[in-house]
Amino acid sequence: MLFHTHLMIGLVFFLLLKDYFTGGNEILFLALVLLGSIFPDIDDGKSKMKKASGIIGSIISYLFKHRGIFHSIFMGLGLFVLFIVFWNSYYAFAILIGYSSHLFGDIITPMGLKLFYPLSDFKIRGPIRVGGLGEWVILFGMGLVVLKSFF
Repeated sequence: MLFHTHLMIGLVFFLLLKDYFTGGNEILFLALVLLGSIFPDIDDGKSKMKKASGIIGSIISYLFKHRGIFHSIFMGLGLFVLFIVFWNSYYAFAILIGYSSHLFGDIITPMGLKLFYPLSDFKIRGPIRVGGLGEWVILFGMGLVVLKSFF
């Protein structure tokens, strides 16, 4: 999925799940969901996330292949645990929701994901071509869901 689609999927996940979590600032929660929704692409040398993260992103994209460990459920769970240990569970769930939304977005593409990498090479794939008509239809549909949430 493209950058803006990952953000939109993250926003929809936020709207669907936000009422199940309490204990902090909802705007910060949303910001962390959106960050989590784009963070896995830090391993892609051409991504906006890699470029925005500077030298850290350059090192990560050099050391790790795209759609490898950073696109694994284990990295998302690892970040979740780190947020619990160093911050709190409310914001940890925000990162997990965003991260999960990113993985969902990539799973529905033909390139798919090795969700349990490096323990398994089993790849889950879907039919939605990145940048194709299907992605734009999904983006438009999610935009309608977001607009409906305000009315």
